[in-house]
Amino acid sequence: MSPSTSQAVLEPSTAVASSAPVTPVAIDHVAYPSYDAALTHSFYVDVMGFRLAGAQTGMSRLWGKPYLLVSYQIAPGEAVAFFNCDGLAPVSHPDTPANQIHHVALRVRDPEALERWKSRLTAHDVAFVVERHGDGEHLYLLDPNEVMLELCVATPESAAGQPQGALDTLQRWLDGVR
Repeated sequence: MSPSTSQAVLEPSTAVASSAPVTPVAIDHVAYPSYDAALTHSFYVDVMGFRLAGAQTGMSRLWGKPYLLVSYQIAPGEAVAFFNCDGLAPVSHPDTPANQIHHVALRVRDPEALERWKSRLTAHDVAFVVERHGDGEHLYLLDPNEVMLELCVATPESAAGQPQGALDTLQRWLDGVR
């Protein structure tokens, strides 16, 4: 990508002229495939402590197959959902960063809660990795469907975001500066 092309990517589009903002207000849920409904249910209810929020079956016009969709409530208005479908199987993949980049980050209340999560995961024999980022410790673990979960504490810095310099950082990356 040439510098002029990458610069154009960062400029706001004027294609839609409207005074009303058209943006989502929140993430309602994230959905993933489930390869074993019983293991998935046990993990999210027993290990993660989520509440079963709903389940439905139907025939997918998109897939042409029957499905089971099960949702687990994280907090009011926030859920993680799993689709089960005949013939659905995990795809073998090499150990690449993409496997670790796709993840759901779940915020916990404070550092003490993160410590309690370490104990809980250990008690359930769930392997996890602790990484330290600029804003504290983060726990990473895989669910039975190989969905990467992150448990983290919101800090004042992470809650506010880091808008200062963000566009410059993005532009340097697009320009090939590593």
